[in-house]
Amino acid sequence: MFTNDWFGITGKANFEKYVAPLSPADSLEIGCYEGRASVWLMEHSLTNLTVIDTFKGSDEHDAQFETTMLKRFEENIEPHKERVVIKVGTSQHFLREIPIAGQYDFIYIDGAHYAMNALEDAVLAFPLLKEGGIMIFDDYTWGRGMHPLDIPSTGTDAFLHIYGNKLTVLEKNSQVVIQKNTSK
Repeated sequence: MFTNDWFGITGKANFEKYVAPLSPADSLEIGCYEGRASVWLMEHSLTNLTVIDTFKGSDEHDAQFETTMLKRFEENIEPHKERVVIKVGTSQHFLREIPIAGQYDFIYIDGAHYAMNALEDAVLAFPLLKEGGIMIFDDYTWGRGMHPLDIPSTGTDAFLHIYGNKLTVLEKNSQVVIQKNTSK
């Protein structure tokens, strides 16, 4: 049961265009909320998925979700639970513990909405992405008109600027889709 459809039109379209053809063996999702994107991945690929989330929601969520979010996520991924590893906690903690560089074919960044969180997630996750792998940043247009430090696009843009020679931007809409360049 999902209470929201933030994955909706753009997320689904980008996943169909870039993730489905990739047919990822291993995927990482930072921020999974109730699991709408997770379920899509499970239903459209044979991927093994690691999700990292505090399951406490974001500042903009109602505090009532804190007690039900993990349960709702587990119920939604139930048919695929054998392929999902759940890490309850912060991405800043767990991303530092993943031992294998270049492990993931696909990484979805949809965690905290602050610029510093989006930037830190990207910097910590990028080495974990295989060459030729796809990374999608969600919520690129979220929070327009808010302070630049309070929106993810500021952190995403900083990452794209600094790592620009190591990636190719494939698409920018409400999400940013990149592909990690291969070594030459």
